[in-house]
Amino acid sequence: MPYDVLIVGGGPAGLTAGIYARTRKLSTLIVEAEALGGQLAWLYPTKSVYDYPSYIAIEGAELGELFTLHARESGSEIVQGEVVDIRGGDGGFHAVLRDGRTYDAKAVILAMGMGLFEPRRLGIPGETEFEGRGVEYRVRDRHEFKGHRVLVVGGGDSALEIALELVALARHVVLVHRRGEFRAMEKNVEAVLKAPIEVLYNAEVTSLEGDDRLRRAVVYDNRTLKKTEFDVDSIIINIGFKPKPSPLPKWGIELEGERLIKVRADMSTSVPGIFACGDIVSYPGKDKRIVTGCGEAVTAVMSVYKHLKSPYWA
Repeated sequence: MPYDVLIVGGGPAGLTAGIYARTRKLSTLIVEAEALGGQLAWLYPTKSVYDYPSYIAIEGAELGELFTLHARESGSEIVQGEVVDIRGGDGGFHAVLRDGRTYDAKAVILAMGMGLFEPRRLGIPGETEFEGRGVEYRVRDRHEFKGHRVLVVGGGDSALEIALELVALARHVVLVHRRGEFRAMEKNVEAVLKAPIEVLYNAEVTSLEGDDRLRRAVVYDNRTLKKTEFDVDSIIINIGFKPKPSPLPKWGIELEGERLIKVRADMSTSVPGIFACGDIVSYPGKDKRIVTGCGEAVTAVMSVYKHLKSPYWA
């Protein structure tokens, strides 16, 4: 028996879609490829979220868990797996997961965020050798860095927020940025400059050294070419992420570029019966925030309901 709606993605937008689909008594399946809660749980579990209404501050993992709990309590079914193909036919859709499992649904909501991705690497000596032994690309639990001498690489909001997140627990935090100024929100820059964080502008890490784990990082000034060695316990490299190949181009949906889905005001795509919401959608004035994606999810669900109940007279 097909589900009324299949939701691809278990981040805030996908989980919100599941919650609201159940208010309309639609049988609902949510499929998540990585961690339930999306980037909140996978990428920023111990980072505080300050802009989600009703929470002055809440850690990413906790907020993701609350989304997940609400979706489960609403009656949404949730499974882990990566959807690699969606085929239309017989008035509905057939979804295929990488492990061979298949699910049928009358409608689909794509809430895949920015898709699957992997961290960008510096490509320097020692980086691969010490990965997981001092070299990290995200903070799973900030308490793991208690008493550490930490070097954070990056100049965007995420890098600055990581430095701020660790400064109270770490023995010493050094923030390395290859340019002469940060590309981050003013409030984050101001907070970093006020905090006991050593900031190195126009600086780049050239190599990492150690024995059974990371012990030293070599940093040079890209203006003077002077090299300095830092004794470190951990280095967190946050210079962005690169996407893994997306299956979207194969699904016949009109895209903006290769990774964003064009949607109308009702979150419908170019394929009847497929809707989308969250960071994956593109339209004029789009703003990528949790609250925005949640609002789009509600709109997508109402559009699914009208699609399934066509003609819809309410």
